[in-house]
Formats: sequence, structure tokens, C-alpha cells
Amino acid sequence: MRFICYCILFISFNCFSENDLASLGENEGYVLLPLVISGMLPESITIEGAGVFGDSYRVRKLKAGENFELIILPVGDYKWTKIKVNKSYHFNLEEHEFSLTVNKGIINYGGHLIIDINSQFGTAKYNYVNRSSQAIKELESCCKNILSKYSLSFASNSEDPFINFLRSATTEGLN
Repeated sequence: MRFICYCILFISFNCFSENDLASLGENEGYVLLPLVISGMLPESITIEGAGVFGDSYRVRKLKAGENFELIILPVGDYKWTKIKVNKSYHFNLEEHEFSLTVNKGIINYGGHLIIDINSQFGTAKYNYVNRSSQAIKELESCCKNILSKYSLSFASNSEDPFINFLRSATTEGLN
């Protein structure tokens, strides 16, 4: 199993050159991890691969509002599992089935994880919503070189025809 941290591309959605973009391995895909956080800031949020020894990744250095990371993960099924508030307190996300499937050679987008932590009462609200148009807009504004090289695909447990519709409308508009 590969240690994933070395192949992380952290994006605060500042442009970077195509030369900075790490190459994908044979069975890897890019994964767009958009998080929207309000209330108390957690220390980290974990996404884990299926299986006992599945790969995992922790999103750290979170800020209030929108957070985006583009990382490389091995092909497979993943789900958001934990919001770590501090060393002794966390929220378990496993029962909510906020999941995505990583396919090779593309940018995989499973949805925006929206989190609101109320520190006064020790509670949190969270949801996993499809905002593919916002994900596309953010990628186009900062990282057009990535979108020109790799296609974006909705990778959650439901279907979203919007990305394919936009791709075909854009392609037809160019002809």
C-alpha cells in the first residue's frame, strides 16, 4: 500500500503551472475535496477507502468558508468517516454514507461536504450536496490546465447528468 501524503496537491485555488501537477499512476485518479465549514473549525476531516487496510486522507489546515483540495488517490470506493474537533472529541460520519468512487485518469468529484459545528452545545450539522456547477467554476477560474487535460466526473452514489451536459454543450459550441 502506498503512502498517499507525498502525492497531495494542495490547492487553495491559486493557479499553478501544469509542470507542478503530479502525474497519475496507472490505477489512480484525482479527487476534488470541497468542504464548506461554518461555526467552530475542526482539526481535520477524514476520508477513508473501503476495506480494513484501505487508504485514507485527512484534510487539515481548514479555514472558515470554502476549502478545496485536489489530491491523488488509488482507484476504489471512499467515504467521509470522521470530523475531528480536537484530541478528545470527534463526530462520526460513517452512518451517513457520504461516499464517492475514485476512477482512474480523471478528476473525481463526489460533492461538497457542508459542516456547521456548534461549540456551545457540542453538536454539528453536516450534509453532502452536489454543487458540480460550483466545482467546475472554481476549477475553470484557477486551474483550466487541469480541466483541459483531465475530465471531471461526478463520482457519488447517484448520477448527475449536468457535467456531461455541460461538456457536450461546450464541445458543440466550439464546432
